[in-house]
Amino acid sequence: MNTFQIKIIALLAMTLDHIAYFFLGETPLALIFHWIGRISAPLFIFCVVNGMKYTRSKRKYILRLYLASAAMAVFQMLSQTELNFFRTLFIIAVLIAILEIREHAKKYLILFSVYQVSSCIICAIWAANSSADMEAFCFYLLPALSGSIFTLEGGLVYVLIGMIFYWFSGEKKRLSAAFAVYILAYTFSMATYVIPAILGKIQAYIPVVGDALSGILEYILEVFVGIDMPSTEGSMIFINYQWCMLFALPLILSYNQRQGRKVKYSFYLFYPLHIILFWLLSTAVLKC
Repeated sequence: MNTFQIKIIALLAMTLDHIAYFFLGETPLALIFHWIGRISAPLFIFCVVNGMKYTRSKRKYILRLYLASAAMAVFQMLSQTELNFFRTLFIIAVLIAILEIREHAKKYLILFSVYQVSSCIICAIWAANSSADMEAFCFYLLPALSGSIFTLEGGLVYVLIGMIFYWFSGEKKRLSAAFAVYILAYTFSMATYVIPAILGKIQAYIPVVGDALSGILEYILEVFVGIDMPSTEGSMIFINYQWCMLFALPLILSYNQRQGRKVKYSFYLFYPLHIILFWLLSTAVLKC
């Protein structure tokens, strides 16, 4: 299976997921569409990791993702939708570019980490002290413009998927094992009492600052890591179905190192256009 075919499957799965997101509510059909939609993120991440490997210009590739994420963030700010996977793909591409600088990778990773911590603190403080009109700017447009991981779609959970694909590129057995273990561990952490129990013990056993520390960690998990605390302990069938991402693995393993048909800007156009269209239609339906 070539890159073009993988992208088409990812686009179809994503579209079904977004149809459920905008129109179907909590119906059985929505659940099925969400299950199918779980394969789209790993497939798109795989395509970006692969794209960074074969692109003629990493700078131009990263710039396209940045501009797309910033443009999508403008729509986010206006519509209050949480969908902007360009930002996640941009961060993954930046990290790969840093790791490709072999001799100085450690130094640049430290600088990148310091920048991310600083930008996240600024975004969080600004969001906490902003007016209602400015809140959308702080949550969507400001992080996109600054290249911050603040309110990143999928959070660092999805960024690490990109790192797994990068680290084990060309090693199918290791990639399969690492991806499967990671996804199952993520699903387990979401579907059990592990995370709430840890936060509860911090709150109960650390004197004076336990409540504040637990609250800060919960905020970090939700806003940066990508773990939705209200969803923890939820059913693995109806709420925490992240394990469905494993079904992307056979498609990834079938990749034949070929590009296929060249449609360079298809995803850059289709992604925002279909979300804008779905949002307009869903808004019109709600007004009826």
